[in-house]
Amino acid sequence: MSTVRGLTKLETALIVLTIVLLVIACWGWMRPTQPQVAPSPPTPAPKVKVVKEVVKVKMYYVPILNKWMSEDEIREAIRKEGTVVIADWTYGGLVETYHVPAFKKYVKDRWGVDIEVKWIGTQEPEVIVSSVLQAVKAGQPPPYDVVAIEAPYFFRALKAGAIEPAIYVGNPLMQNLRWVHPFFLQFQPYGVVFQAIDTAGLLVNTEKAGWIKDYRDLADPRLKGHVILPTPGTVHFANFLVNLALAMGKDYKNPAEMEEVIKFAAEKIHPNVLRYTVSEAEIIEYLERGEAWAVAWWWYLAPVEAAKGYPIARVAQPQGNVFVPGIAWIPKGVKHPVLAQIFIDFLMSTKFWFALDFPKYRESKEDFLMLHQNLLNDTNFKLLPDWIKPIYSKIYPYPLDKMFKWYVFPDYEYIEKHIEKWSELYKKYAGLT
Repeated sequence: MSTVRGLTKLETALIVLTIVLLVIACWGWMRPTQPQVAPSPPTPAPKVKVVKEVVKVKMYYVPILNKWMSEDEIREAIRKEGTVVIADWTYGGLVETYHVPAFKKYVKDRWGVDIEVKWIGTQEPEVIVSSVLQAVKAGQPPPYDVVAIEAPYFFRALKAGAIEPAIYVGNPLMQNLRWVHPFFLQFQPYGVVFQAIDTAGLLVNTEKAGWIKDYRDLADPRLKGHVILPTPGTVHFANFLVNLALAMGKDYKNPAEMEEVIKFAAEKIHPNVLRYTVSEAEIIEYLERGEAWAVAWWWYLAPVEAAKGYPIARVAQPQGNVFVPGIAWIPKGVKHPVLAQIFIDFLMSTKFWFALDFPKYRESKEDFLMLHQNLLNDTNFKLLPDWIKPIYSKIYPYPLDKMFKWYVFPDYEYIEKHIEKWSELYKKYAGLT
């Protein structure tokens, strides 16, 4: 009979451990398998909002077009317009050699654009203004972008409502207006005066009649046979009568007072007259021969004759002088409005009036006196050629405040309507046929 031995404690512990391990293994083998899951992507970095650098573009309000424009847009508008048409004087043949090239250069230097300039030089402003008024009335673009002619035609166009109100300090296309003497700006926003001397006034030989102070002195017997007056029946003669009325303190719009003026001229001045003429060639000839001591004509001859060496000066009577300057303006509905405004800026620039970019015109006395019209402001005196500085104040208004004292803007329309009547009355009293 066999004997059964009991398990030791060690053996019992090993058996239990084995059973536990088998149970754990079976559970791990039998439990459901988890499907594989793709790893989660890393959390992206927070998005950084990219802010573009703000570029400030300066904008300009452009009148006529009634819109705000950048310089690039203005430049493109100039390029599209391409051409500007100017109605102005002939300036003794300087238009093609100086005026047109100077404006082209001005635009090129400032805006970098090449343009064409059509300059209608004329001595018949009536034709210019009539064509403008007809076009505006018909609702058509006028034939000229800028008109720069005598003051009476500016006032006629203004009365007809044919002018763009674009010429004023603050217009970004006319920066030069900021530096211009107030006298030139008194008609803004419709026009700008661009002359300081071209007026109906007295020219005298200072060696022969330097004592003349105003138009009343033309009646002095010492002047017998040495006075030149404009031909009766012309606007120049009417201006002479109005200047005499100013000297006598009479109202040229009062028929009774004006008859007194005309009678004085016919009875006191007519006996001293050497010649009646509106021929400038004749006037110059008599002045240079020393036969004409006093001439009722245009002041611009004073600098021309003085530069030649003749003792001719203008007399600014303290009672005022009929002023007939050039006034520049822009008609309504022009084809090239941007260039029209830029031309006004050019017209009121030192580069233009002082020929800064064209030295040969500064040194030529004849050319400079033909093109120079004003200082623009008193500080520009230093820009003048040296040869004219010693005589400048004798032939031009300087300082420029003198213009307010010397000049009178009369009623041009009234004068024009009375030219014939005044002339006939004068001829009656003077015994002229």
